[in-house]
Amino acid sequence: SPQPRQWLEAVSGENLGASDLHEDINGTHPLAQQVVMLRHSRRFGEGSGIGQLARWVNRQQPEEARKLLAAGSHGDVFSLPLKGEQDRALERLLLEGHGEGPQGYRHYLSLLRSQRPPLDSPLDDPRWTHWARVVLQAFDAFQLLCAVRKGPWGVEGLNQRVTDALLKARLIDSDHQWYEGRPVLMTRNDYGLGLMNGDIGIALKLPEREGPDAGRQVLRVAFPRNDGQGGVRFVLPSRLNDVDTVYAMTVHKSQGSEFAHTALILPDALNPVLTKELIYTGITRAKHWFTLIEPRAGVFEEAVRRKVKRLSGLMLELEEGIEPSH
Repeated sequence: SPQPRQWLEAVSGENLGASDLHEDINGTHPLAQQVVMLRHSRRFGEGSGIGQLARWVNRQQPEEARKLLAAGSHGDVFSLPLKGEQDRALERLLLEGHGEGPQGYRHYLSLLRSQRPPLDSPLDDPRWTHWARVVLQAFDAFQLLCAVRKGPWGVEGLNQRVTDALLKARLIDSDHQWYEGRPVLMTRNDYGLGLMNGDIGIALKLPEREGPDAGRQVLRVAFPRNDGQGGVRFVLPSRLNDVDTVYAMTVHKSQGSEFAHTALILPDALNPVLTKELIYTGITRAKHWFTLIEPRAGVFEEAVRRKVKRLSGLMLELEEGIEPSH
């Protein structure tokens, strides 16, 4: 409308005559003036394989999406069809990635060991904070996303499967509740600790500063401070009540996050949560590389053809298993 146009021109110093911000002559609802469509991704290029795959999914054109996945013409998009539940190609991908470039979980655990400061360094040595920051950043290089929580292709089953594979590869030294290298996701806000739902931390061994255990290695969970300066917050595991292991997380929990290499694993049967919106969200969490993992052929196409159901203008929380009331 004329009033917002005049205000925009005044505060920006720009002439909006050629901006496609046309004057509203139909008297539409004032709320329409507050709606902006964000069409340009700054996470990946529009011409990238990730960008093109996301576009085909968003347009509900699974055949074109499949052609792109099958062509292998883009170095940032991969497809891994599995030959059953016990296919060890899944473990190889999750630990090793795709060789050069796209990483798996071995990457951050290798840095955890190779970059550790000398054990006799005091806790206030800045090298401990730098090391924790390096490990946290390395963990962001790869993330496995799931559509569902239960079953062999859900968060719970895959977190256990990754843990078992890392233990077998001797990349972690325990599979008990707390062990060095365990990545955890906050599932609830904790204002006392300054941690929010969705924050990710990693358990690390650091020297105890004082008390009877002074000098011994004690587990603390390192969380990024998100202060713009690379700060790290260290929390004792005993103070964390609402955390889950996060080798795998749901697409729902990943919203708002980005990872260098994102792998999306689908279940082996169609599920109410499988929609083009969920697939699109999973793809667009990837910054540099995306891998689609398929236990059964055809589920991807079926999911892309389905849209989220809506009731009274509100998106149903299908991911949490809530069914609409009638």
